[in-house]
Amino acid sequence: MRIWKKIAVLVMALFISSTAAAGYAITPRKVAVLPLINTAQYKYLADIQIIQDTIKKPFKYPYYTVIPADISAKISQELITENKNAKLSDEKFMAAAADKLEADIIVVMELSRARFDRLHTWNYEETYVESDVELKCYSYAAAAKKYSVLKAGKYDRESESINTNADVIFKDLTETILEKLPYKRIPVDSKPNDQ
Repeated sequence: MRIWKKIAVLVMALFISSTAAAGYAITPRKVAVLPLINTAQYKYLADIQIIQDTIKKPFKYPYYTVIPADISAKISQELITENKNAKLSDEKFMAAAADKLEADIIVVMELSRARFDRLHTWNYEETYVESDVELKCYSYAAAAKKYSVLKAGKYDRESESINTNADVIFKDLTETILEKLPYKRIPVDSKPNDQ
């Protein structure tokens, strides 16, 4: 008989805790990562995709949902078609995109500089890579109507290695921006309207 009482108490406790948890459900913030702006005219798309994939890292369920890239790209293109002078990185454009996508947060990355030069010593014993890269991140929080711009860059000459590859540098610079980005993996609160 005692065992049945313990089981009944346990079942009741589980029921109460699950009912209480349902009252505190998290409403994920909707995030749109718009297509990357490639003002550097960098031609290797796989490297550029690393920037886009890395910037999405903190936006994980249950706190965030990322709007599919094709939908974000389609709406961006429609808005640019409507206004030929619009730029993806402009605050007004981002506000309009947030409205049209019903997004809480808009993020746009720009690769503004990307130069990689291989240099050799006079006897070709050593190869160096001179890199000059700059990334910018534009973000817009719809509820607070807050627009921000973050930058990360690298200008260096170093011995050629895996760390001098463009993909590694792009990932490192994007992660530097993520450290400064006001949207963290777990938001301070769970309400989408408070930023």
